[in-house]
Amino acid sequence: MSKVKVFIDGIEYEVDKNKPLLQSLLELGIQVPYFCYHPRLKIIGACRMCIVYNEKTQRLMTSCNAYPEEGMSISTQHPLVKENQKYLLQAFMTRHPLDCPICDKAGECDLQNFGALFGPQKQIVPVSALEKERHQLDWESDFLEYYSNRCVVCYRCTRACDDVVGARALYVEERGFQANIAPAVRPMDTSTCEMCGLCVHVCPVGAIISKPFKYWTRSWLLKREKTACNLCPVGCEIQIEYGVGDWRSKEKVYRTKPTDELNICAKAFFGYDVLNYERLKSPKMFGKEETAGNLANFLSLLLRSRAQDTAFLLSNYLTDEDYELIAQLVRKTGVMITSPMVFDLLPFLEEFGKYEAPTFEEIRSADFYVLIGQDITSTAPVLTYYMKGKVYRIGECSRDKKLKPTDISEEDLQKLEGKALIVFNAVGMKEEEARRWGRTLKQLASEKGWKVLVVYDGNFTGLLKHMPIEWFSSLTRVLKEAKNLIVFGEDLLDYIRLEELEKYIRELEHLVAFSPFEDGLSSYAQIKVPMALMGEVDGSLSSYMGSVRIRKFLPKAFEHTDFLRSLLDYMPAEEKEVKVLKGKEELKAERRVHLYRSNWLASRSENLTRLYEKNAFVEEALRLGS
Repeated sequence: MSKVKVFIDGIEYEVDKNKPLLQSLLELGIQVPYFCYHPRLKIIGACRMCIVYNEKTQRLMTSCNAYPEEGMSISTQHPLVKENQKYLLQAFMTRHPLDCPICDKAGECDLQNFGALFGPQKQIVPVSALEKERHQLDWESDFLEYYSNRCVVCYRCTRACDDVVGARALYVEERGFQANIAPAVRPMDTSTCEMCGLCVHVCPVGAIISKPFKYWTRSWLLKREKTACNLCPVGCEIQIEYGVGDWRSKEKVYRTKPTDELNICAKAFFGYDVLNYERLKSPKMFGKEETAGNLANFLSLLLRSRAQDTAFLLSNYLTDEDYELIAQLVRKTGVMITSPMVFDLLPFLEEFGKYEAPTFEEIRSADFYVLIGQDITSTAPVLTYYMKGKVYRIGECSRDKKLKPTDISEEDLQKLEGKALIVFNAVGMKEEEARRWGRTLKQLASEKGWKVLVVYDGNFTGLLKHMPIEWFSSLTRVLKEAKNLIVFGEDLLDYIRLEELEKYIRELEHLVAFSPFEDGLSSYAQIKVPMALMGEVDGSLSSYMGSVRIRKFLPKAFEHTDFLRSLLDYMPAEEKEVKVLKGKEELKAERRVHLYRSNWLASRSENLTRLYEKNAFVEEALRLGS
């Protein structure tokens, strides 16, 4: 990092010469108004609000697209700066409605705040309320709403959509006072828009709002904390806002937002309502609430006396700490373990060998990308935000089309040269195909030095870090032969048809479900143990961004990680050999990944379900029409 000395309002500072001057001013705590600038977006200097006075040239300049130089002297308090900021704010306010009392952005609106701090304190341009009207534009969306009069045309939303997400779902229509942000295709919900919510988040005013959040509460009534999302393996840092809300609301999660990194997708932005969905709040045994101590005592007796007839079914949505505790339980009891990964990912890894995920810097810096398997955009959307090189694709795709991939065959893959990243989506792949790709990619990685990035559900890397693949039994044989099944956060209905699953459940002596929810597999279980979701547990996840910490701040009574620790206290000291059942998988139902329905957690989100059903209807209509 190269430093230069600059003078700001007569005080000497040392700043990074490679950062925009505005960013340095903000990091120094110097207040400068701005609308169009965002640290993750391309700089365009559209709003002209961040002006400063250059003492050397004796001229105003925008600080967002200027870089510090040695000896530079600028003023943020010069009369010309103040005069021009007031003029610009008055221009922005000319047609902006004074509807702060009903605007969802009130309390966190840049125009509202900057108007009070930097603008004129009374209207200086005589424009009546009737003259303020600008052409209204209906986005035809059930989730996003656009208010043209509030828009300051800062281009943040279009830049986020084009340059970060790559969906290109928005553009600017008309010019001047008639400029509007328009969807490229309407209705918006079934267009290339991925419903990531970035346009809502980056909008500095209330021009774009989230309809599910509309009128529910005020920003200043909510508490907000940061954690990491575990709905896919990327490991994005997100903000969760929760609280009591207004007079007609209750204690719940009201919305999720990204940080300035802008790493978020529809699963987190609109899928937050899963945190409020039919939650299992206390342990239950045989239809009655039970204490954690009595439940731990019962399960420990089961594990010690019936280990050979008992199996753990593991999901990818637990923390690394949970997996470590479960691994210790497996070693001390010798119980069988299985997972839906035996259908697709484990056959691939058995052929590929030891897998080490590329670092996030290696993911970002590849010369080109080769996508194999189902849509990456649907499985791990934020991963595609960082694929800025040439993209090749083997097989069909839908939303990955935004990356403008070049279709190639498996034979063409051998001819490519350069620093490649093979992005292999194992989700839903047939066993033989997964094995074949395991052999092929192992050879390519060895011969060409290419990196292979495996895409799968949730914290699968953390699970495989603590559970050797040799431990995993056939899920089909486990369901046929086990007498007691303990399920850790998995619903199975994504993988096995309901009528088949019910047949095996009826043969079990005990079904134990660690679940966040009252419904699904939990409704069949004699013993139910509440499981925490994001924001409800402390721990870590093994993600593409490395090991990321997650934090507990949401109010929740039961700690499933502490319960696992208490189970270990009952276990014997010596270790036992893990029982393994191998066999052909016969139960797998076809699993198609969709952007709005990629796992059993997302399927419980009312918002994502509505989006999924709407898009599925249109996709089916187009398929039949073609």
